[in-house]
Order: sequence, then C-alpha cells, then structure tokens
Amino acid sequence: MTISISPVISHPRVVVTGHDEAGTSLFSSDLEVPLFCPFGPAASSFAVFDVRSAVPVNNVDPAQEHANIIPRCPPSGVLFCLSNIPPNFTVPMHRTLSLDYAIVMSGQIVIKVDNGDEKTVKAGEFIIQAGANHQWINKTDETCRIAFVMVGAEKIKVADGTELEGTAPSLKKRYEM
Repeated sequence: MTISISPVISHPRVVVTGHDEAGTSLFSSDLEVPLFCPFGPAASSFAVFDVRSAVPVNNVDPAQEHANIIPRCPPSGVLFCLSNIPPNFTVPMHRTLSLDYAIVMSGQIVIKVDNGDEKTVKAGEFIIQAGANHQWINKTDETCRIAFVMVGAEKIKVADGTELEGTAPSLKKRYEM
C-alpha cells in the first residue's frame, strides 16, 4: 500500500549504469523511486534503491525494484536507501544488524543511543552507525532526509557472550514526539 505524502518531499531520482553484452557501459535506467510510508503519511518515509544479497556483488546483475519495503539489510549483503524523518517526529529505539553509513542530505537529526547520549547531525554531515540501539529525533520544523548504505554485519556479542538481536518499530504504531 503506497500512501501519498506532502509534495514538499520529492520522490528521489536514481540513475543506474550497466553494460551491454559486449561490455560497453550504458545507462540501464533513470527513474523516480516512489516513497513508501508504512507507518502512515505523518511518519517516516523510505525509498530503497538497491539491495544485494551478498558482497562482493556481481555488477552484471541488473538492479531490481524494491518499492514498498522497509529498509532491512540482508545478513551478508548491502542495501542503499533513504529515509525522510518528518518535523517534530521521533523514531522509536531500534537496532539494525548492519553497519550503516549515513549522510544527512537536508535538515538535521538527533541520534540518541541507549545510555541517553545524543548528537545533532546537520545537512552535509555523516554518521557511521555500528549496530547500536538508537533513535532518530527530528526536533525541527523541517523534514530531515538521510541517505544510507547499509552493510550486513555480525551480531554484537557482549562480555557474557549474549548476542544482541535486531529490533524494528512495529508497523501497527505511529510514533510522534
């Protein structure tokens, strides 16, 4: 189910390169990726651009469409996506089983971790999120757009041998500040 969102948030354009049968480079697609709003139109929206099940990837395999999925990285793979976090909105605490490289493209976001510490990251700044239990908090009146490259990671083992599991927000709830 795709829900329309505010026209202020644009659907991202993705240009993909590839090769013909002789190995000559070409453009294999140029399209807008629709935003997916699984938590409702007032919550975060996502666009998944590419998912590969294993690294290293095969650059001959064509990119596949991944509309209407919440970004979750395959255990041994990689995922490229974006998230729009609306103004005055809080994403619940969660942990991904991945190493996430993030670029704040517009707006700003507060990332909060288990021990209560917070850091504000602004447009043009970067985050390396290494499987920490974390929360995204947008304390502004502007949508924050973040691009992610997520790489599958091993579960974190704590001193007593316990492995930390991934957690995800429920689709049945809406979360606001």
